Amino acid sequence: MHLSATSSAIRQVLGSHPSLCGLLTSIDTLRGPDREDALQRALGVNVEQLRDPSGTKVSPEFDEDVIALRKLAEAVETAVRGGKEGVLGLDWGE
Repeated sequence: MHLSATSSAIRQVLGSHPSLCGLLTSIDTLRGPDREDALQRALGVNVEQLRDPSGTKVSPEFDEDVIALRKLAEAVETAVRGGKEGVLGLDWGE
């Protein structure tokens, strides 16, 4: 059974962001460290910490694809977890 077939949240994210299918397909063609690096870049988790002139850490602004991919990852995690409480969630490092 595919998660996308049973999860309305996954179907909603994919339907709202048609560019995600192409992004995921291009990442899927990669192997090894290249795939991991591309996925981290696409999710915005491997970005250098930005600081303003005073030295205060600033969160980077993410484009629509990063936000959509994160929503998809969260929907997949929720579907896999099956509503179990107390299970660690995704940590975007922000």
